[in-house]
Amino acid sequence: MAKAKEIYKIIEQIAPLCLAEDWDNSGLQIGSYDQDVKKVLLALDVTNEVVQEAIEKGVQLIVSHHPFIFNGIKSLCVDNGKGELVAQLIKNNISVYSAHTNLDSAKFGLNHYIASQLGIKATEPLVQSDQDQLFKLVIFSPQNFSQKILNILGENGAGLLGKYSHSSFRTAGKSTFKPLEGSQPHFGTINKVETVIEDRIETIIDRHLIKTILPILKEVHPYEEMAYDLYPLDPLISKNENGLGKIGYLDNPMSAQDFIDLIKESLGVSFVRTAGPVPEKIEKVALCTGAGAEFLSFAKFKGADAYITGDLKYHEAQNAKENNLWVIDAGHFGTEKNVVYLLKDHLQSHCPFIEIMTSENIKSFFDIY
Repeated sequence: MAKAKEIYKIIEQIAPLCLAEDWDNSGLQIGSYDQDVKKVLLALDVTNEVVQEAIEKGVQLIVSHHPFIFNGIKSLCVDNGKGELVAQLIKNNISVYSAHTNLDSAKFGLNHYIASQLGIKATEPLVQSDQDQLFKLVIFSPQNFSQKILNILGENGAGLLGKYSHSSFRTAGKSTFKPLEGSQPHFGTINKVETVIEDRIETIIDRHLIKTILPILKEVHPYEEMAYDLYPLDPLISKNENGLGKIGYLDNPMSAQDFIDLIKESLGVSFVRTAGPVPEKIEKVALCTGAGAEFLSFAKFKGADAYITGDLKYHEAQNAKENNLWVIDAGHFGTEKNVVYLLKDHLQSHCPFIEIMTSENIKSFFDIY
């Protein structure tokens, strides 16, 4: 058994909520952070069939990829539709948590998982996340407190450069200030200009750390007003780890037909659609699970021989042809249904004390005749 919040935290280890798109609604959908959980059901969508399955199996938590509540709800009628499902979930004490675009964009998220299934290696994000942009953080500290500041920075993810952590630069200098009436200075006397020797500590942080690490530093810093600078670095200077889609290389070039056969076998789909000119060989491959036609230009710009995605529309197929890029539509469902196995592997390795099940009702909303 575990508390629901412990499970959410484990999911967010590979899918930090800060990576979710602004329009998305990842995270807790229904339920409580303090709920006791013995059984978890994994699903692509939260449908009536999935909810009934959760009730029958005595599940306390459903984890889905697609958010159960996507847009704002203005009214809730429990007679049918989503309102009826909400009522059943609450009545049966079942929570719902969704990991959507944050899992899509994560370094080791869904796109990484599908790329691995297809044998695509040496991958990097197709579209970089702005959360990976780097900033230089400068903290001014009394010298006898500098080591504590450095420890806090390193322990919370600052100064991570490649395979090195706790990276920083420190130099000493003179600081002047005059405490005014009502202040409570760590050093100095009210209404008297003071000069002290301080350390200037420089390090690198990414965007998402700004909201987490600064409050921690301000809480522990000995000064009443912590002095610091934050400099955005060139957007081209990025960790380049998180972001929508992936692009990388196959171990060996493949023919178009062999590559299609690989996709169908790896993803477990019976057919694909293609658009654009068919290349003689496939070696560099881009992909974006779900609906990624809008990123076709990124795949073209980065030199992909083929681009795998879903939900390709007619004029987007025309765009593929005009841009001389072979696009393979393996379907929204086809490129995302295996998300439950990614989540199962992660949760089982971190939550051996709860039962993890994949839903038996993971189905496309389309019927093929």
